[in-house]
Amino acid sequence: MTYEEALAYIASLETRGWRLGLDRMEEFARRLELPGSLGEPGGPQFIHVAGTNGKGSVTAYLQSMLVESSYSTGSFFSPFVFDPRERIQIGRRLIPKRIFALLTEWIRPYGESLADTKYEGVTEFEFKTAMGLQFWKEMECDWVALEVGLGGRLDATNIVTPRCSVVVSIGMDHMHILGDSLEKIAAEKGGIIKPRVPLVLGEMPEVASKVLIGIAKDRDCEVWSFGKEIQLTSTSDGFRVSTPNGTHAGLVPGMEGCKQAHNMALAVGAMSLSGAMTTLGGLQRGAKDAFAPGRMQRVSAFEREWLLDGAHNREAAKVLADSIAEDKRQIILICGMVQGHDPEPLFEQLAPIVAEAIFAPIDFHRAVPPAELQESVGGLFRKASAFPTLDTAVQAALKATTSDDLILVTGSFYLVGEVGRLLGLADRDQVR
Repeated sequence: MTYEEALAYIASLETRGWRLGLDRMEEFARRLELPGSLGEPGGPQFIHVAGTNGKGSVTAYLQSMLVESSYSTGSFFSPFVFDPRERIQIGRRLIPKRIFALLTEWIRPYGESLADTKYEGVTEFEFKTAMGLQFWKEMECDWVALEVGLGGRLDATNIVTPRCSVVVSIGMDHMHILGDSLEKIAAEKGGIIKPRVPLVLGEMPEVASKVLIGIAKDRDCEVWSFGKEIQLTSTSDGFRVSTPNGTHAGLVPGMEGCKQAHNMALAVGAMSLSGAMTTLGGLQRGAKDAFAPGRMQRVSAFEREWLLDGAHNREAAKVLADSIAEDKRQIILICGMVQGHDPEPLFEQLAPIVAEAIFAPIDFHRAVPPAELQESVGGLFRKASAFPTLDTAVQAALKATTSDDLILVTGSFYLVGEVGRLLGLADRDQVR
């Protein structure tokens, strides 16, 4: 099987959509003989990261800190942005294409063996999760920074028993799946909390943190919360993070945005609580070198500066808007969304800082048509237009700007990925 054939096979599984539940994934892992890869002695140890926003960034800080602490490190990101191999990484490198193809060919019969049983066929996300677990086991990874796909309780990644769990944030997103209140969403994401496995909690509404702390108490888990057990202080040389286990200074977040110091601090807390932390130098170098594609990523192309960010809900859009509010340049927005997210709260955050909105199509079966977006939220902007193709949308943005302006791409990781590939950010063996 070639890499291209492997991609085509995995893409064919997308028609099965999402299937939240662990029974099939547990059986899939059993048939693959993966128990040693699920956090048990002799296999990789996991730090499991959930949250409405920021979980990819926290996973990236953990990945980088683990690498700089001299561990053989695996990581799993959801979703991928520019390259499907971003999901499964070792060190700071994407899984090699040859290994991706070999694993697909080897795992495929196990997945298909479930098709005629009560479990039915595996989904695309379950298949990739199994690929990661098999890959990290074969590579004898010490630690894996594991990002949840959707929710937590019924997510395919939740078959692992980690050394530490992290819930970064709770906000109103994926409500048609996770629930229509912060309490219900927190309960779903809190499903990753395992008995006697310590928990790190990020900054979030009190109604959500109460739910999560309640789950942790019932499961006899130690809890470190941001602002309580985890204290973040700005210093002349960066930031200082203090925890019950000690103080760690000289930390500089490698990613841009007003929440990145918070995300870095959660990673430091998880490194300490899990027992993975070795030296201050590992934390410092890891924080500075952390990177995740499509999270406030700046790119220069076509004599323009582009800012690519996967914000797709109100809270993420507010962080994005706050992070660039002081930028005095003209900002032209290229945006698109997929179904399942509420566009109005998102674009209300962006409209005050944007000179013009350009609605673009996304090559994805759940994409919202640009004309529909323009009709529903175009009135929020001083100027708004919709285009039938991504190329025409990009050309419109270039025509509306000069080299002194900023082109912002947001609303969906799928759109960010398409624009990034157009800008030459795909097909790299490292994420940057």
